[in-house]
Amino acid sequence: MLVESMATSLVVGKARGGKIRNFEKVNFRGWYLFIIGFIIEFSSVIIRVKDLFGVGEFLNNNFIFVHSASYILIIIGLILNFKKHSMKIILLGTLLNFIVIFVNGGKMPVSGDGLALLGLFENLKMLETDSMITHTLVKDTTKLYFLGDIIPLKKPYPLPKMISIGDVFLGIGIFTFIQGVMLKKFSKSTKMISFEYRKD
Repeated sequence: MLVESMATSLVVGKARGGKIRNFEKVNFRGWYLFIIGFIIEFSSVIIRVKDLFGVGEFLNNNFIFVHSASYILIIIGLILNFKKHSMKIILLGTLLNFIVIFVNGGKMPVSGDGLALLGLFENLKMLETDSMITHTLVKDTTKLYFLGDIIPLKKPYPLPKMISIGDVFLGIGIFTFIQGVMLKKFSKSTKMISFEYRKD
């Protein structure tokens, strides 16, 4: 959903006369924290799936620490940019996802009924066999399940999937953040952004 939010916002921003080049003028503090956070999670998934270095099972049993480290880095990055337009919404969505993941052993709970409704039976089978390191099925013992991936995005949505309340906030926050950047009028003498919308 995050990719769709970014792509849609870029298209809408261009349609409204916004400029993609404005992103060159964004003073985004701690940007490297986001990159490191995503690398940690992505590489851990690859290591688990391929069982590289013979640590696949160990990583699976201790994924809560890896996943938490990834989220903490991203959260710190968002806090460093807290005053920027829409960062509060993005931070809220990230925190909601992190909370439900943390209390459920480092994995995001997913509704099995929702996956069946969407016809995503392959995903459902993978979760039933515990083949996914990042997600788990919602069970009777699941904590804060209402923050998990329990919202089905059905057709005509082009990419049917399950999302969480946190994902909704993230999608809205990312969309409005990109709009704010693309429609901002910058002065030639400054590199800072106040994230104000252009008046039509």
